[in-house]
Amino acid sequence: MNKKNYKILKILNNNIILAYDLKNKKETILMGKGLGFNKKENSKEYIPNKNIQRSFIANDERIKNEYFRLVKQIDPKIIEICEKIIQISEQKLGDLNSHIHIILVDHIAFAIERVKTGLEITNPFIDEIKILYPDEFDIAAEGIEMIKKNLDLDLGLGEVGFISMHLHSSRKNIKVKETVKNTRILNEIINIIEEGLNIKLDKTQYSYKRLINHLQSTLSRIKNKKCIKNPLLDNIKKEFKDSYVIIEKIKAKIEKEYELEVPEQELGYMAIHIERLKN
Repeated sequence: MNKKNYKILKILNNNIILAYDLKNKKETILMGKGLGFNKKENSKEYIPNKNIQRSFIANDERIKNEYFRLVKQIDPKIIEICEKIIQISEQKLGDLNSHIHIILVDHIAFAIERVKTGLEITNPFIDEIKILYPDEFDIAAEGIEMIKKNLDLDLGLGEVGFISMHLHSSRKNIKVKETVKNTRILNEIINIIEEGLNIKLDKTQYSYKRLINHLQSTLSRIKNKKCIKNPLLDNIKKEFKDSYVIIEKIKAKIEKEYELEVPEQELGYMAIHIERLKN
């Protein structure tokens, strides 16, 4: 007879249970087709690994209780799709913060309800998101296709962007509002550049992707106080005076948003990129 490896603590539905791992001595949420069927709470059971499609350790009591609430309220198909998206993400991107199991389910369930009622929310940062988080974007697009195939509902391209930001935030272990803020600020910096140069940048061009990546790296260095020296700074200030007018506006924007001083060295590098756009 097989040795018991789990104690069943709570049956959430036929496919999801909360169990105590007798070997690792940890509470774990297990998912698999029919895992909860014919099981009894507080019983010790042998569950073969081949029957467990997904699992995550329920360390945080608040996360665990919130997940229970969602499982009871939300269509199991939605939970299954979300877990598949998380599984693909962890295979391609590495471990995600365990809170993603709640955040993604909650977000996608709300998005589905919103679309069903005819309320469409646009994503103004979709071009920037696609450039900044390409791996997350591809996975999110795959998730949207799963929803379309299994639920006969198209959440649209904008939702690909929103899911991408959730995956990125979980990957980097930061709050999604920080990811949204960073993306918004990049978008507004682009607007400052376009207004200053009186042009409209072509977001399909490689030059736009290069600019976004440069600005993202610049913001990251500023926030982490790891700026690099610019030996050409004096010459840049003399040669690119017009670009510096735009740079001063960008500097003011960054300092206001992040409450950090922007080093002059970084301003020089930004001026080079803006000058390149002029030409």
